[in-house]
Amino acid sequence: MFEICTGDPFECREDCLVIGLQQVPKKFDGLLEKLDNRFDGELTELVKSGDLSAHAGSLSVIHTLGKLPVKRLLFIGLGNPKKIRKEHLKRMFGKAVKHILKMRWATAAVFLDTFCAGTINGEEAAQLLGEAAPMAAYQFAGYKRQPNIPEVQLEKVAVYIRAAGKKPEPVENVTNVHSRVAGKAETQLENADHVSGPGRPENVEHVSTNGKAEARLENAEHVRVNGKAGAQPIQNANPHWGAAGKAEGRLRNAEQASAARKTEGRLGNAKHVNAPRKAKGRPGNAEHVNVAGEAEIRPENIGHAGAAGKAKGRPVKNASLQTGTYRNTDLPGETVGTALHRGYVFGKGVNTARTLVNTPVNIWTPVRLAEYAASLAEKYAFEVEILKKTEMEKLGMGAILAAAGESKEPPNMIVLRYAGEREWGNVLALVGTGAVIDGCTPGANVGMAGAAAILGAMEVVGERKPAKNVVAVLPVTGNRINGTTGGVPANDGQGKMPVETGTVITSMNGKTIEVRDNGASGLLMLADAVTYAKQYGASQIVDVATLTMDVVSALGRDKTGAVANCDTFFERVLESAKEAGEFIWRFPVTEADIENVRSSKIADLNGWPGSEGRVIENGAFIGAFAEDTPWVHLEMSGTALTGKETDLGPAGATGVMVRTLAVLAEKMAEQD
Repeated sequence: MFEICTGDPFECREDCLVIGLQQVPKKFDGLLEKLDNRFDGELTELVKSGDLSAHAGSLSVIHTLGKLPVKRLLFIGLGNPKKIRKEHLKRMFGKAVKHILKMRWATAAVFLDTFCAGTINGEEAAQLLGEAAPMAAYQFAGYKRQPNIPEVQLEKVAVYIRAAGKKPEPVENVTNVHSRVAGKAETQLENADHVSGPGRPENVEHVSTNGKAEARLENAEHVRVNGKAGAQPIQNANPHWGAAGKAEGRLRNAEQASAARKTEGRLGNAKHVNAPRKAKGRPGNAEHVNVAGEAEIRPENIGHAGAAGKAKGRPVKNASLQTGTYRNTDLPGETVGTALHRGYVFGKGVNTARTLVNTPVNIWTPVRLAEYAASLAEKYAFEVEILKKTEMEKLGMGAILAAAGESKEPPNMIVLRYAGEREWGNVLALVGTGAVIDGCTPGANVGMAGAAAILGAMEVVGERKPAKNVVAVLPVTGNRINGTTGGVPANDGQGKMPVETGTVITSMNGKTIEVRDNGASGLLMLADAVTYAKQYGASQIVDVATLTMDVVSALGRDKTGAVANCDTFFERVLESAKEAGEFIWRFPVTEADIENVRSSKIADLNGWPGSEGRVIENGAFIGAFAEDTPWVHLEMSGTALTGKETDLGPAGATGVMVRTLAVLAEKMAEQD
């Protein structure tokens, strides 16, 4: 699907070229300046008129009308680069993909350099693009007859990196920039942290010097000197200064100044100054000054000024031009390709989970799900074990058998074993419930979300092959504790007893459970599944399930609830969730909660300790089976489904927690 390109993106021949526009007070530069010139400056005019916007999330399409080989330019507004986050950028990529599919364009190109905004580098941007493409393109058609319209797929995405003609961009407010020194350069700096190339740095953190350049700085953070430039900034000059061509600059208390070609600038208390060509500027207390051509400006106390050509003027206060700028990805094609592939695999895993949940319950039966898991095992060389009802009875899995009750579909305990290391040990166990309600229920089957998330994550593991042992344990059954609404099965799973009298079952680990509510199926399934995961040598356990909608009242529909018995392991899960862009929030479990779960007068555990604090009580119950093994429970009832379409997918199943679990496996492979 993806093709890495390093040439001129404006010479591509795809149906459209996707370009990111950052909302910064600068004119088009580098290849974007070249693009504007191809349009005789019309792009700049479109920006001024508001027809081409850099506001976050905006989308603008311009037909090239033969001025370029590519048919259309699709501009995506990125907003303020300092505020952009990875999830924001992924949504913007998704928005672009959705528009491309809507317009039935089969090919597209992406100018990746233009999406390296703020703290997001080229590798991260590539992964976000790879992830967003399949997620945004996902559709669950269901079982309706489709119209006789040929389906159009996005067949090819050409990703352009390291584009030629790029001018170096100063980086604002970044303290960890490692720069390069090339050519016949000499640097004499004090206290420098990072210098690459010939030089004698002291007292400066970051220096980049190219060509025949000489720089002597004291207490400056960032310096770029290109060409035959000489610069002697005064002590305590603030963070950013650059000089290119035959330039000389003397700055006092200036944060940023750029002087190009035959330029001289002397600034006092100016934050940002751009002076290209034969320009002379002496602004006082000016935040932003742009001087182009043979222009002279002396603004006082103005926010933004711009002058072009041979103009002299005093610009109006707060005038600004919001346009796009970019920095080079500076990455080899192999690195970008790997990042694209990783993102694409993550996105496909999410889509797998979506489909499993969106499929009606009469189709994704426990038997069908077991067959699907077996096909996944064959594809990725997993070891597979599927326990049937008779085998569960022999192992004493009274909890899951009670959950199945009188369901028409027999229960299955599905196990997928991935050996990422030579020896089986230090095993990460992923446990997810697949509860299937008897009968055909309209809409998505939220009870399947736990097992779906695990299967999606295992698909990513199979593709990525982390050096980590992972076992997936999926208890799957019809969610039917009894055949009526008013009873629960007896010990043997055959008889019926009124709810108010209670019943006691025996779980696989020997703990007895008093069941007083037919909504406890998920808890019973997890009880035996967590125990069985420990028999596979689990060193850490994460279970995912949809047990109670009470989590929505506490956290809303955009946050997954969590309960854990180990701070260290929870922090690892939380770190993975942050990297994946999935929000989880931990609920506290106190000794009072644990005692409440043990409050049954006739059994070891109370399967229904009360309606208050249901997420916490459920967690305390599952924790009784995890025991001393580091464990995290993730409650997804609020996040597994969405009622509205987003830039990254339609309404319905979200595939939440697939990425978090996959990232966790990879991180543990790297860190353990």
